[in-house]
Amino acid sequence: MIADLDALYPGVEALLANIDYLITSRDVPGRLTGTEDLRKSLPEVRKRFGCRVTGATLGEEGVLVWDGETFHYARAYVIEPVDTTGAGDVFHAGFIYGLLQGWSMQKQLEFACAAAALNCLGVGARGGIEAVKRIEQLMATGTQHAAAFEMRRTGKPG
Repeated sequence: MIADLDALYPGVEALLANIDYLITSRDVPGRLTGTEDLRKSLPEVRKRFGCRVTGATLGEEGVLVWDGETFHYARAYVIEPVDTTGAGDVFHAGFIYGLLQGWSMQKQLEFACAAAALNCLGVGARGGIEAVKRIEQLMATGTQHAAAFEMRRTGKPG
């Protein structure tokens, strides 16, 4: 199962125990663990609930995920947003698409970031949903924001 979580509510912890891929908004891992440092809270959430992957979307800073062995980080793409409504939903759709394609975690995250960025160029939650070819074009030619995390060769943030 895959979940997108933006807020905590009564009973959510029972749900989290059934999630394989949990990618939340930035503040949720810290609210679950009591630490805002994603390098500590993402592994703790994974350990506590048994998720295969835990992650947090970071807006213009991209996305950071922990798979139990390695942190994976993808930067967001630089665009002039028209409307950010639906960006998170399209990010998750892009992530799921990549997962179903059997792509590496890094490619899944980069694809999801590109899909979300393009959606922000249209009005409304689905105003900028683009075809795979256009998403891949942005991945190949688009400019990305500066890195919020420096990744060492070990896959651990510096």
